[in-house]
Amino acid sequence: MIGWLALVAQLVLHLKIPGVESGELLIRFFSYYTILTNLLVAVFATAQLLASDNTQKGLLFGPGMETAIALHITIVGVIYNLLLRGLWTEGGLQAVLNDVLHTLIPIMVLIYWWKFTNASVLRYGQIFSWLIYPVVYFVFIGLRGAASGWYPYPFLDVTTIGYPQALLNCLFVALAFLSFSLILVFLGKKKGAVL
Repeated sequence: MIGWLALVAQLVLHLKIPGVESGELLIRFFSYYTILTNLLVAVFATAQLLASDNTQKGLLFGPGMETAIALHITIVGVIYNLLLRGLWTEGGLQAVLNDVLHTLIPIMVLIYWWKFTNASVLRYGQIFSWLIYPVVYFVFIGLRGAASGWYPYPFLDVTTIGYPQALLNCLFVALAFLSFSLILVFLGKKKGAVL
């Protein structure tokens, strides 16, 4: 519920940005990795709630999918809190929504993952499938940014920082994804050994 409410409130605020046509605003809204990943979390949580038994849950999601979701939302939290928090200084509801989408929900998902995911069965080979989503995202943002001149994050904004720096930033983000993937698999296996 928290995720859905935060996403709807964020959409309402986003559509009020002046000077940009509403269709473009809608495209931009769904161009944020934060929005897409929080939407993924909300859909996952809703599906878990609506699945009537563990067999249905197992068909929809397994430890690999749950860990991938935990990975992606963790990256949202880490990048925002380390790199972007100081760039957006809006107060009021926007500040609350930023904290919910970038901090509260990532923490809640990690707690869920630790408590409920049977992460002991994870394999390091699964990591590559988890990285498809961010790779597709970065390709899409690069192509759309080249066509429109708009990028959702300053560390990807080729018009301001140039292609070499944007590609270097993408490399650092890819390394973060890979590192956190390895950490989650390692912790999952350790968790299984401890429990």
